[in-house]
Amino acid sequence: MRKTSFVGWIEAVRGVDRLEADDMLAAFTQIKARHAGERLIFLPTAESIIRLVLDKREAFEAAGLEVPLVDKSLYERVSDKASFLELMAGVGMSLPPRIDRVVASDLPMVAKPFHEVSPRSGRKLYPELIFTEQALEAFLAGRGGEDYFFQRYLDGRSYYFLAFFPRSGEPTVRYQENLLQQPNGKSMLAARLCECPDPWSEQCLIRGFQSVGFFGFVMVELIEANGVFHLIEANPRLWGPFELAIKAGLRPEAIAGAAGHERGSKRALYLWTSGLALSLFAGGRPRRYPQYLRKLVSRPSALLGADIYLRMDTLRLLGHELKSALGLTIHQVRSRLSETNL
Repeated sequence: MRKTSFVGWIEAVRGVDRLEADDMLAAFTQIKARHAGERLIFLPTAESIIRLVLDKREAFEAAGLEVPLVDKSLYERVSDKASFLELMAGVGMSLPPRIDRVVASDLPMVAKPFHEVSPRSGRKLYPELIFTEQALEAFLAGRGGEDYFFQRYLDGRSYYFLAFFPRSGEPTVRYQENLLQQPNGKSMLAARLCECPDPWSEQCLIRGFQSVGFFGFVMVELIEANGVFHLIEANPRLWGPFELAIKAGLRPEAIAGAAGHERGSKRALYLWTSGLALSLFAGGRPRRYPQYLRKLVSRPSALLGADIYLRMDTLRLLGHELKSALGLTIHQVRSRLSETNL
């Protein structure tokens, strides 16, 4: 944000480069002092921050912050992968086949953490895509396999279901089809808005969330393989590429009851060019979903205008990320030349 035109909107900065409740409360106190008498509402953008705020909810609310989220236990039930999959399996959702005895013949596979934070080490855990025997051996030897469960890797079309569940009434639902993704299941690089790909899955998801009284924003990934929609995970927060959510008519203010949603576009695209460059120049191989190339090049002018940073207020950030990608490449070339000379 410091490299955009929105830098002037920054009113407080954390004092330490890690998540600490007291540090965040101190930053919030600075903001509160400048906005006496105004509603200050927590916007759920990152799960690690959300969990911290929910863990210290009473302190944040006492300081004057509105936290319009479900309680901590329900949030964790939806956010933690194993408990969420169990919840949705109970309402009829299909899951990727689980691997109980891990052997090389089951490759490729996905290792998913039971919890976001290991109860043993306190370390934040991430899913791992495992394609080779060497990678599997390394994972089991060094990552603490007891914190993970394993599922078969599915290759198919990827969709995000984004819903906003009000405290009462029916949810607002939108969809995106994912086209290109950073290596190892990280951020999406290209996507497009789309219609509901599977009404049955939509009804199951809505029924599952409503059965436990969930409200707020949530994003769910689905993979269609061989005509079956499989549930991958949920992120109870704002949509990852929120640029598409805005184009689809969703409004973050709805979490505080301050605004309704609009109809929005049905054909908008999302492109993160500098993210693609960073992935490629780092030696990574982005994941390409079926028909991604045809869908990207079918509307070249729209694709060019879809880059999230190709705008006057974020051009500086685009240049910074492209420069970082180029610098990474130069560093790699120099390292290889040094190794050759040795």
